[in-house]
Amino acid sequence: MYRVLVILFILKQCHGFLILRNGSDTLITFNEPVNDKPLPIYFDWRSKNAVSPVKDQKNCNACWAFSVIANIESQLKIYKNDEKLMSEQFLIDCDHDQEGCKTGSITSSFANIVTRFGGVLLEKDYPYQNGQQKCTAPNPPPYLVKVTGFKRVSSDEEEMAKAVFHFGPLSAAINAASMRHYKSNIIDEPSDKDCNPNDLDHAVLIVGYNVYVNTHGRETPYWIIKNSWGEDWGDKGYYYLVRGRNACGIASDVSFSVVT
Repeated sequence: MYRVLVILFILKQCHGFLILRNGSDTLITFNEPVNDKPLPIYFDWRSKNAVSPVKDQKNCNACWAFSVIANIESQLKIYKNDEKLMSEQFLIDCDHDQEGCKTGSITSSFANIVTRFGGVLLEKDYPYQNGQQKCTAPNPPPYLVKVTGFKRVSSDEEEMAKAVFHFGPLSAAINAASMRHYKSNIIDEPSDKDCNPNDLDHAVLIVGYNVYVNTHGRETPYWIIKNSWGEDWGDKGYYYLVRGRNACGIASDVSFSVVT
């Protein structure tokens, strides 16, 4: 019952995402594509062991921090073959351009990580507290995962699929209205009326894409999305959303970090 109440609390509040259009779209020394082959019909970074475990933001509306950190964790694995869990709490407490457990911007946080912090702390050095605290990051830090840039991705969903395949998982804004009703292991196909693509209030990580073909031959392209509401939600923490029509605004604000 407690778990259900926590989920309901999160869904009734602002999910913790703010879209900013006045910042830089790109701040990178660009990485080479990790895949240079033609785009496959199906791709999932989980099959490459390049996606960190699903986390739980609990009743702190810092989805922006969870999306950012999940992105960096995947980039570190893909480009450095290094598996480390990193600290959302560090961003919640120390990135003062965001509003902790109230709201935040993915691209603004990426920019601050690059220009102010130079990277992010490990989770073990700055563990999650389920709330905003005073910034107590050690200086110098015991270990810093270096992040050198970020790039915003085109809202064309074919280009998004290419970015997923060539560069890794994507942080994305989304309207979470349809997610509150989501059942595991199905493809969500909400209407714009039920899930306004212009009302972005949550942040997630796109880790792959696929096409489902039913018994009548109907094809449904979809995104494979990692959420931050724990493994008890959705399909062990994952969400499958129809691809190709900006469902719930999934293509409206998309970006990825660069770890070199």
